This record gives sequence, C-alpha cells and structure tokens, in this order.
Amino acid sequence: MNVSQGRARQPSAADHAYNYVRERLIAGEFAPGTRLTEWRIAGELGTSRTPVREAMRRLVGDGFLQFQPNYGTFVGTWSAREIGELFDLRALLESEIAGAAALHIRAAQVEQLESLQARIEERGADLDRDNIARIAVLNRDFHLVIAQASDSPRMVAMLTNAIEAPVVQQTFGRYTEGQLQRSFHHHRELIDAFRSGDAAWARAAMGCHVRAARFVMLQR
Repeated sequence: MNVSQGRARQPSAADHAYNYVRERLIAGEFAPGTRLTEWRIAGELGTSRTPVREAMRRLVGDGFLQFQPNYGTFVGTWSAREIGELFDLRALLESEIAGAAALHIRAAQVEQLESLQARIEERGADLDRDNIARIAVLNRDFHLVIAQASDSPRMVAMLTNAIEAPVVQQTFGRYTEGQLQRSFHHHRELIDAFRSGDAAWARAAMGCHVRAARFVMLQR
C-alpha cells in the first residue's frame, strides 16, 4: 500500500459546504420555508457554486433540505403529525440504544457523561439564547457517547438523521425553566442506570426523556 492510500481522505470543498449549511440548519439559523440559493452559500464561503451545488444535493438526500422543481431548494417545514412520528421513531430507537449501552458502557464513558452533564448544568435552567445554543451542542455530545457505548452501529445509523433533524435539535429553545430542569433530571437518571448496568431502567429513562421532548414540541 502506498502512502497516499494509507492517508485518510481530506475533506473536500463540498464537504466543507455540506457541514457549514448542516450546522446552521441544526442551530436553527434558517427559518423553515427559507429558500437557499447556491449563490448565497457560495458567497458566504467564498467558493464557487460547484461544491455548494453538490453539498445541497446531499442535504436534500439526507432530509435536511427540500427541493421543489422550478422553485429551488428550501429549508423543510414540519407538520405536527411529522413531528410526532419523528419523536416516536426516536423514542423507539434511542430507548433500545440506551438499553444496549447499559450493558456495554465503560467506566470512562460514564465519567464522560457525568462531565458533559456538569457542563450542561453550569448555568442552571438559564433560557438565554447563548446558553440554550451551548446546551444543545453539549446535549448532542451526550447522546453521541450513549450511541457509541451501545455497540449497535446499525441502530445508531438508523437514528442519525432523526436525531440531527433541525426540528429535534431546536427542542431546547422551546423549553420552560421547569421543562429544562426535567431534561437535566432525565440525563442524571440515565447516568445512574448506566452506572448500575440496568438495561430496563436505561430504556425506560430514555423513553421518558424523548417523549417529554415530543410533548414540548407538539404543545408549542
């Protein structure tokens, strides 16, 4: 094997454009229904339209954007029914992933979850926009550690698009202080379930966690 074959593939301009738009979508920086053009994104990135075109096609394929012939590419909108179905899928998959994680998680991963949760709660239930954005990023990391600990790559692959959908990542922005505190409590309960190696407890705690988020999204 030559040296070039042994190297990891370097991110392309299209990869950069894909990640740039995707992260902004997840953060809720583009309102639902917003039309995104290749010109706009290329201008923001200081690149040509070609990699942006490829990136936007990928984002459409992954469900982050919607393409309408003769009109262009838009940020997707979600009906109440679609939101309910998405969270139902999350509850099913993430509960099983949490149960598997309880049986396979390492002590170092439990410590990682504890550290992440301490950072999540640094400012308590402060609903300031900057704090909510900070919590959302840490929350993704928290759930990623659980997914990695589950040793269930196929289930995790099925879950990826569902958990990274913008409508899911923006849940924290709709919480009241009490609902945010409840989310913190669910995370703490999950950590206890993992520490005890109790798969049934972990499944139940995760199911409650996701369904509480479902209630918030459909209520508001």
